[in-house]
Parts: sequence; C-alpha cells; structure tokens
Amino acid sequence: MYLKALKLHGFKSFADPSTLRFEPGVTAIVGPNGCGKSNVADAIRWVLGEQSAKALRGGKMQDVIFEGADTRKPAQMCEVSLLLTDCEKQLGSEFHEIEIMRRVYRDGGGEYFFNGQPCRLKDIQKLFMDTGIGRTSYSIMAQGQIDQILSSKPEERRAVFEEAAGITKYKSQRKEALAKLTLTETNLVRVADVVAEIGRQIGSLRRQASKALRHKKLSWRLRHLALAHHGYNYAQVSTALAQLEDQVIQLRAAAETRRTHLQQQQSALEGQKSRRTQLNQRVQEAQQAVFDLRSEKEQAENASNLSQIKRSGLTDRLESSRANLGELEMQLHELSSQVDTGAHDKEEQLTLLGSSDAVFQDRNRELAVVEGELTKIEQELQQTKFKLLQFESNVARLRTDCSSYEVDQKTSAHRHESVAGELEQLRQQQSAAAQQLSELTARVEEATVTKARAHQETQDVQIQIGDLTKEFREAQKKLQDIDRQLAQRTARLNLLKQLAEKFEGFGEGAKAILQGRLVNTLGGSAATPITKGLEIAPAHAKAVEALLGSAVEAINVADVATAQRIIAQLETEQIGAAVLQIPNPRSQILTTDTLPAGLMPATEALVNCGADHPAAALLGACYVAENLNAFLDFWRDNPSFSFLAVATAKGEIVDRRGLVFGGYAKKSNNSIVQREIDLRETARLLADDQKAHDEQKAVIDSLNSRLAEAEVTLEAKRAEVLEASQNVATVQSEERNAQRSLEEIGTKANRMESELQGLEAQRNETQSRFERAQAALTEAATSVESGRVRIHEMETRLTELRTDRDVKRDTLAQARLELADARQKVEVLDRGIADMERRRRQLSEILVQRQQEVEVWTEQIASLESESDNQKARAAQIAETLVVAQQQVESIRKELTDVEREIGGVENSQEGIRTDAEKAQSDFSRCEVALAQNKSRAQFIEEDVQREFQIRVGQYDWRALLWRSEDDPPDLKELDLDDDEDESGSEVARASLPVSGAAETEHGQDAHATPEPAAPKRRKKKGPKPDPTEEDLVELEKSAAWGEIKAELDALRQRLAGMGAVNTGAIEEYAELKQRYDFLKGQSDDLNTAKADLVTTIDEINRTSMEQFQITFDQIKKNFIYTFQTLFGGGIANLELIVTDDILESGIEITAQPPGTKLKGITLLSGGQKTLTAVALLFALYMVKPSPFCLLDELDAPLDESNIGRFTNLLGKFVDNSQFIIITHNKRTVSAAQAIYGVTMEERGVSKTVSMKFNQHKDDIEKTENIAESVRGAKSTLTA
Repeated sequence: MYLKALKLHGFKSFADPSTLRFEPGVTAIVGPNGCGKSNVADAIRWVLGEQSAKALRGGKMQDVIFEGADTRKPAQMCEVSLLLTDCEKQLGSEFHEIEIMRRVYRDGGGEYFFNGQPCRLKDIQKLFMDTGIGRTSYSIMAQGQIDQILSSKPEERRAVFEEAAGITKYKSQRKEALAKLTLTETNLVRVADVVAEIGRQIGSLRRQASKALRHKKLSWRLRHLALAHHGYNYAQVSTALAQLEDQVIQLRAAAETRRTHLQQQQSALEGQKSRRTQLNQRVQEAQQAVFDLRSEKEQAENASNLSQIKRSGLTDRLESSRANLGELEMQLHELSSQVDTGAHDKEEQLTLLGSSDAVFQDRNRELAVVEGELTKIEQELQQTKFKLLQFESNVARLRTDCSSYEVDQKTSAHRHESVAGELEQLRQQQSAAAQQLSELTARVEEATVTKARAHQETQDVQIQIGDLTKEFREAQKKLQDIDRQLAQRTARLNLLKQLAEKFEGFGEGAKAILQGRLVNTLGGSAATPITKGLEIAPAHAKAVEALLGSAVEAINVADVATAQRIIAQLETEQIGAAVLQIPNPRSQILTTDTLPAGLMPATEALVNCGADHPAAALLGACYVAENLNAFLDFWRDNPSFSFLAVATAKGEIVDRRGLVFGGYAKKSNNSIVQREIDLRETARLLADDQKAHDEQKAVIDSLNSRLAEAEVTLEAKRAEVLEASQNVATVQSEERNAQRSLEEIGTKANRMESELQGLEAQRNETQSRFERAQAALTEAATSVESGRVRIHEMETRLTELRTDRDVKRDTLAQARLELADARQKVEVLDRGIADMERRRRQLSEILVQRQQEVEVWTEQIASLESESDNQKARAAQIAETLVVAQQQVESIRKELTDVEREIGGVENSQEGIRTDAEKAQSDFSRCEVALAQNKSRAQFIEEDVQREFQIRVGQYDWRALLWRSEDDPPDLKELDLDDDEDESGSEVARASLPVSGAAETEHGQDAHATPEPAAPKRRKKKGPKPDPTEEDLVELEKSAAWGEIKAELDALRQRLAGMGAVNTGAIEEYAELKQRYDFLKGQSDDLNTAKADLVTTIDEINRTSMEQFQITFDQIKKNFIYTFQTLFGGGIANLELIVTDDILESGIEITAQPPGTKLKGITLLSGGQKTLTAVALLFALYMVKPSPFCLLDELDAPLDESNIGRFTNLLGKFVDNSQFIIITHNKRTVSAAQAIYGVTMEERGVSKTVSMKFNQHKDDIEKTENIAESVRGAKSTLTA
C-alpha cells in the first residue's frame, strides 16, 4: 500500500484545486521559504483527523481555510483528499483504492468521507489503527517534533512504540471494555436498588390483586348470564323482523334494477359523448397531418431541384478539369515559354475574377431577398392554416356545448323540485330532535353535579390519607432515627463494657492481678481497683483524675504483707509494675469551714461514695479549685495552708512542693475515670431512648389504624364516583347521539339548501353560457370563412415567389461556377509562377491528382442524379398519401355527425327510465321506514348490551355463553393469590341450568347440597368445560329457566356493588410487578456474568498486549542500536522500560551517546545529534513495522553534508518497503529523490505546484539528450 495522490482545495495557501501524485520511492517537495511547502504536511495531518488548531499553526480550526489574497476573496470551505492504493492486504479491505476526504466550512461545520460516502472520524482512525498511519504516529515527522519525541516524558514516548507493536487496537478495545465494566457496575447498583423497592411494593399489591380476582370471577359469570339473557331476547325479536327484511330486499332489488338500467343508459350516453370528443380530436389531428404532408411534399420538390443545380455545376467543373488535363500535358513541353505568358494571364484572370465575384455577390443578395420573403409567407401561411383548424374545432365544440347546456337546464329544474320536497321533511325532523336534545342536556347537567360532588368527597378523603401518610412517614423516620441512636448507644455501651472487662488502661501488672493470675499470692483476700464503684461529678472528673494521677490504676489490697507478696511475684516473673493501695491509719477528712470560696475538698466531688471508699483515703488533704490563679493568690496570702495537691476542672495541678502542672494537653481516649463516667451516662441515655422508642411505636400503630380506616372510606367514595361516572357516561352518550342526530339533520338540511342555491345558480349560469356559446359560434363561423380566403391568397403569392426563387437560384449557381472557374485558373497560374522548378518535378503527381478529381466529380454527379430521382419519387409518394389523408378527414367528419345523432336519441329515452326508477325508489323508501320502526325495538337491546358490555348482540352465540358461564375466566394467570370467595352464592343459580355435567361439583358432590363452612383458601384455577355439541345447545335453549337466571343476575350485581371500589388492574399490575421482579433478578445475574466476562476479556487483552509489546520493544531496541551506530559511526544507544507494576503503562527511557561523548541525558545533544537520534529511532521502528508512507518535514535541516550522506544512504535501504515524501531545502536529499514537486507563489498568497520526474540511468539520460539535440537541429534546418 502506498500514497497515490493528495488533493487540496482551499486549504491554507492552496486556493485553487491542486493534486500531488506520488509514486513508490522518494518524492521531494522543494520551494522557497513561505511558499507553502509545510502546508502539504499540515494537510496530510489534518485529513487524518488532527483536532488541534495549534498543531496546524492556527488559532481555531477555521484558520485552515484560505483567507484570501490581494486579488482573491476568502474561500468558504476547504477540503483535502488522501488517495491510497493496493489496500486489500494491509487494511483487510475489499477496495483496491481508498480515498479519505475531510471538509470544513467557514461556519465551523465539518465532515469526513470514505470513498465518497460520509463517515465518522472514529471510522477513519479505526481503519488505520496499527498501520503506522495517523496524525500522531511515526509516519509524519517534522523538525519541531524531534524535541517533542526526545524531550517528552518517558510515559509519553509509548505511542509510537505501541503503534509499531500493533497494540493500539488492543488498547482501544481495553478502554471500551473498561467503560463497559464501569457501566455494568453502575447498572448492578441501580438494579439492586430497584429490586429492593419492588420487593416492598409486592405485598400491598398482592392483597389488591386477590380482591380483584374475586371481582373478576363474579363479573365473568354476570357478563355471561347477562349476555345470554339479552341474546335470547334479541333472537326472539330478530325472528319477527325476518319477514319484513325479505320484503325490503325484494323492493330494494327492484329499485336497484331500475337504477342500474338508468346508470347503464347514462354510461352509454357518457361513452357516446367521449367518442364525440375523440372524433373531434381525430379531425384536428387528421387536418394537421394533411398540412404536414403538404409541407413535406414541397420540401422534397425543392431538394430535387437543388440536386439538379449542383449536378449541373459539377458537370461544368468536370469538363473544365478534363480540358485542364490537356493543358497540363502540354505544359510539360512548353513550361519555360509559359513563365512570361503566365504572369500576363494571371493579370487577366484576376480582372475576370473580380468581375465574376461582383456578379456572384449581386445574384446572392437578390436570392436572399426572395427567400426571406418566401420564408415569411410560408410561416404566415402555416400559422393561418393552424388558426383555421382551431376555428373549425371551436365551431364543433360550441355546437356540442349548446346541446349540452339545453340538457343541463332540464335536469337542473327537475332536481330543484325534488330537493325542495326533501328539505321540508328534514325541517320537521330537526324540530323534534332539538326538543329531545334539550331534555337530555338537563339530565347530563344533573348527573355531572352528582359526579362532581362524589369526586370532591373522594378528593377530601385522598387529602386526609395524604396527610396521614405524610404524618405516618415522618413518625417512621423519627422511629428510624431513634432505632439508629439506640443501636449506636448500645454498641458504645457494649464497647465500654468490653474495655472495662479487659481492664484497658491498667498496666500489665495490674491486669495480671485483676484477671486472677496472682490468686495464689492473694491468699483468698480481695484485690479491687479503687475506681470500682467510684462515681464522680462530671464537672470535677478531670480534677479528680489529675489528683489521683497514677493512683487511678491503684488496686486496693488487704494488708502490707499481701502487697509485698504481689510486688515480689511481679518482679520475679517480670510480669510488669502495679500500683497497690494498703490501709492508711493516718488518713482523715478535713473540715471545710475555713476554706475560701472556689475551693472545696476533693472528696466532695465523689457521688454516692462513703468515707470508707479506697479513693477517699487517696484524696484526703486534696482540694478542687475553680480557678488556678485564684488559688495561687490564696496560697500566697496564706502560706500556712496545708494540702497535698490542688486541681482545677481543666486538670491543672499544684502540689505542696510548689510544682504547678498546666497548659494544653491532648484528650486521652484511655482514661479509666472517664470510662466509668461514660459507662454510667451511656446506660442512662440508652434507657431514655428505649422509652422514646416505645412511645413512638405506639404513635405509628395509631396512625396505621387511622390510615386503614381512611382507605376503606376512600374505596367506598371511589365506588360512588365510579357509579356516578357510569351514569354520566350513559346520559352523555345519549346526549351525543341526539346531538349527532340533530347535527346530521342540520347538516343535511344545510347541504340541501346549498344544493337548491347551487341548482338555481347553475340554471342561471347554464342559460348565460348557452347565450355566450351561440354568439361565439356565429363569430367562429365568420372567422373560418375569412381564414379560408386568406389562405387562398397566400398560396397564390407563394407559388409566384417559388418560381422567382428557382430562377434566381439557377442564375446564382451559374455565377458560382464562373467564379470558381476563375479562382481555379488564378491559383494554377500563381502556383506556376511561384515555383516553376518544383512544378516540373511534381507535374506528373498533379496530373494524377486531376484524374482523381475527375473520378470524384463523376461519382458526385451520379450521386446527385440518384438523390434528385429519390426526392422526386418521395414527392410523388407524399402526394398520394396526402389524398388518402384528405379522404380520412372527410370520413371522420361523417362519423362525427352519426355520433351526434345517436346522442340525441339516448337523451330522449332517458326521461322515461328515470321516472320508473324514482317510483321504485319511493316504494322501497316506504317499506324501509316500516322496517326501521320495527328494528327500533331490537336496537334497545343492542344499546343495553353495547353500553354495559361494549359488544354487539350479533357478535356472539348466547347459548355458548350460557354454557361457559360456570367456567373460570380463561385469562386468569397462575399466581400465588388468595381466592376467598364462597362458592355457595353461585351454586343456587347453577341449579337452574340443566347443563350436562353441571349436576356435580369437582369432587362429585351434589350441587344442591349445602357446602360445609371452610376457611378461605387458595383454589386452583378450574379447567374449562368441554366444547358443547349442537344437541347440548338445543337442549340448553329449551330447558333454561330464564326467571331464575334473572334473579341470579340481580344477586350478582348486588354482590359486586357490595365489594366497593376494586383495583381491576391489580392482577395485571401484580403479574407485571412479579415478572419485573423476576426479570430484574435475572438481569442482575446476567450483569454479574457480563462483569465476569469483561474482567476475563480485559485480562486476555492485557496479556496479549504485554507479550506483543515486549517482543516488539526488544526488537526495536536492537534495531535502534544498529541504526544509531550506523548514522553516528559508533557510540552507545539503548532503550529501557521503566519498571512498574503494569508494563502497558511503563515509560521508555532513551540513552544516546555519540562517539567520544559521555552525556548524561539526550537533552544535552546538539540539534544535529538530536535529529540523527530521532532518525535512528524512526528507522528502527520501520525495520519492525514500516508505515505505508512517511512524511519528513525539513527533518534534514540541522544536518551537515557528511550526516546528510549517511541519512540518504540509510534512507535508500527502506525505499523498497515504504514510500517517503520529504520536504527539504538540501540538494543532496533532493538528488536521492525519484520525483520532485516544486511549490511556488506566482501569485502572492496562492501556492501552486509543478512536478518533475528523474531518470536515474545515465544511458537513458544521454540518449534523451541526443534525441533532443537531433530534434533541435532538424527544427533549425526547417526554419532556415
């Protein structure tokens, strides 16, 4: 695959359409600075999808459109096309050539095309993925990109390596898979939320569906019994109507027969009128054909005369040429003596030539005047004949119109009388219908008021339910908050208890004593921590804890000996240290009478602790002060005050040695004293929360009961609304029917009034048209006569002009022959005088040429004779055809007269047929009215059935419905619903149906037996009864007890009314919700499976990408070392992957040290060294995966002559595998190219291209130079 062509139009400086065609090998693009060379590189990058205007040296994408020049306006759009060929193998495409085009408009819109079809940028990127072609791939490299590749971060250098490794497509797939994985996880969360929500809704909906199921079964039986009852009554009425319908059918057939006969007569009349129109058209066409034949005959005669004239001229020229042959033969012997004579003869011939030319011009002008007048008269004659045909057609049409208008007047008068009678009847019907509509409107208003009142009451209950629901939800939310707080405090209490049980905060020695590990040492005496049972006021907790200090961990023991044994064992076994409290006989509680304000004994901070508590002994002579500074002032004033230590609420301490401990201290989470306080406080708060929880639960139960009562009330109100709505719908339906009937009568009356007015206007208009047609007929007849006179005059003048034209044509032909003969003589003399010597050598050739001219003229004379004869024969044939055409015109006119006569006869016979048809229609109408009156009785039954069950009586078999009335509804779904219906209510009625098989229940029990009371249970759906035979249906019809069935119908309606409002859609809603719940569960499983599949796919992509990238990277690394040392003649080069957890995201370090240097980084390389390093990397990539083409934009600019040589030599090794397009100023680079494109700016601001191909073989060059030299020499000789 290689780049075949690049097309630019309006891109940057390429204002005009420009095409650059490329061949395999190296193509150089040269030109001065600023001429637009780099715009070619920008165009290729742009068409491949570059989205950065900055990368294209612009501020916005519209900057690539040609902005105009001194003499040019800005372009409104630009487009660039890239044509690649041999694409089947590398792209896996079925196309041998593909064309990629990008277009952008001035308004910012843009589009992409693939082989002329619109496509997306993503499609183009996917097409070239892993081919090395792309806007950022290594196939396009400019001088400014060298630093970008070498100086960019190691992670940013991966792109070109991934392109060469062919994993770009894998990374794209990985990105898509990760996006799908994220979407799948999001969907999983959403599905879980929806499943949880649906689970909460199913319970309530299940109860409603069970009630709806019972309602549906009762409705099923009610519907079947009611439809059967109506069907039986309707059948009785229908039998009574059968005879009357037979009479109507007979009368309708009679009326239809007469109407059909009348329509046939009318169709025949229309056919005759259509035939009359066709004959009129045929007359016009035949007359036009006669006119055309006359014109063709005249043209054939003129062509024959012209051929005769041409033949005469050629005969004269032939005789002259034969005479000239004799003269030429004599000239062979007398050529020398005729040189002087020829000059004299030339002068004489020139004089004769001028005279002949003047005569020819005069004759030609005279002929042109005659032909002009002849043409004008012929055109006028043709127009006059055409107008005559139009006038004749108008005469025939006007005569037909007059007859048609007379018939229309009679028909309109008869129709006017009939419509007036029908309109009077409609006015009477309209008055009765208006009275009925007024009564129904009053009933609608009354029913609407009742419905509105019930609806308002329902809304009030709904508002009450809404308020209760809101209050219920708020109570539930409050209860949830209390539950949450209970859980938190319970957890905290358990944690504090666990810390206390584990003795957290105590040293290892104290833990050993408290955990019973020194029970033998204690000897049966107790060892308890002093904080056990210690209750401190929260305000003084920090002060007491500070006073106790390390003694907070102290353990009270029985005596000194026990303490000594414990300490000895702790030390011996190296368990740890412990603080022990032994009895202190000197401890005493001081009086508080003399203490200043703000100072109290520390023992008063203890709550519910007696003087015998171990902590009381430790706090003796210790005090709690409200303020540290106040105590220090007091102590300064009273130095005799005796104390051990004083502490404040902040934990600050002053001991009797004068040491003050204070300042900021971090809060300790391991305080034993504070833990005891928190334990008691948490237990108290937990009890309060439990009490609040119980109270809130009682509130919720109360609200729930009120809400249930409101829902029962709402169902009752909805039933009232439903009943009122049905009543409104029924009355409104009757009102709409009455309104529709009144509107139909009014519309029909208005239509008849309009028809009467139209008939009157039509009668006046027909009379007016008849009078105008009569006047126009007289005028047209006059025009026909005057036209015929004018045609005769013009034909006479035309004959005279044609005779004069023929004479002048003959004269002109003679003058033309004389002029041609004179010119020929002058030419012969002139050639003889000009080149007598050449004439002598070529005289024999001229004789042969003259003989050939004689032969050609002889053939032309024969051809013209044949053409003249053919034209004469054609004129005779046309004359015969003209006679036939004129006879045909007369025949058609005669046929038209016969048709006119037949039309008159048919119109006369129609009147009698129309009278019979109207009488038959009147008899049929009277019988049909009688039938409608009898049908009204049946219509009441139909309306009841339609209103209640939305079905027509004739659409079902009432016997089959009665048979199926015991079955369960067929559309019941097998759902886990409770059917609490007691079947005893329907058993009584079933006894009245003596249907086969109905005498036993499902368990074989007697249907008349009283069923035993049983708890509501879930029943399985009954299976349908077998289809009845005709005998079963006949027996059922005879034995049905319709009185008992009517009683059961009333009972069923009462039971349905007593059920209240029923959500009839609950069954379907429950089924759909259950189905949705199961579906979502399945979807959740599918999403988990899809998630696992995506993870597997991503792992597989990662594994394949890592293996392929590692193999390719190792190969590029070897190639880079080779190409670097080839370009630099040695040195050190290397590529290294930065070690990370993911090789697909690892950066790449480039090491490059030219010979004799030890640089620490590639950023320290010179410009030329960086260029060669980039070229080495480029060719290292090409050795692994060559791109179909490579564009280098002034990449060789920093290179000196020696490096240019290395560059071009290495370039030559890759020409067979890739195509190179190099934008350059370097002559040595240009010399390596097989083709050159020059970019110039002949017009300022507008780039143009010129191309040149090189032939690299010296022999071919020399051969070409020799050929060119020979051509130049021959040209010089010819010029001399």
